[in-house]
Amino acid sequence: MTDKEQKKFAKEFAERWNDKGYEKGESQIFWIDLLQNVYGVDNISEFITFEEQVKLDHTSFIDGYIEATHVLIEQKSLGKDLRKGIPQSDGTFLTPYQQAVRYSAVLPYSRRPRWIVTCNFSEFLVCDMEKPNSEPEQIFLKDLPKEYYRLPFLIDIGNDSIRREIEISLQADELVGKLYDMILQQ
Repeated sequence: MTDKEQKKFAKEFAERWNDKGYEKGESQIFWIDLLQNVYGVDNISEFITFEEQVKLDHTSFIDGYIEATHVLIEQKSLGKDLRKGIPQSDGTFLTPYQQAVRYSAVLPYSRRPRWIVTCNFSEFLVCDMEKPNSEPEQIFLKDLPKEYYRLPFLIDIGNDSIRREIEISLQADELVGKLYDMILQQ
């Protein structure tokens, strides 16, 4: 998929999901749509699992898990604040990130996530577990057409530096464009 095609597909995805998103009924469709139509995943049923059981002091469920790239997804409905505690079935209040960390802690070590993504259909918060004390990266759905390059870790089973290289390349393209516009004005 070319950069231009991916940008177009990211724009179409963002428009399709603008102002909608119900956790229980649309989470799986949302992630399948994103992975297939924006990032080109072919065998989606072999790539991501949904509602995987985890045993805490009760049975709970991981909303989405991508084993190949070690990504754990905690999805919430549109309008839910990803930075605020939400009541859990055991009576505690946890942010979606804290909820995901709790799930991660009971997974076998080899299945623990490198990335935790919390999402409420309009916003993604991305936590790199290699930097557990850093602030999450925030990506808004409305900005996905120009920031789709920030999510390739979802599908990249190779080198993590590719994401940074793409980001630098796009920033360089933007600077060259600005310089060109300034030269034209002169």
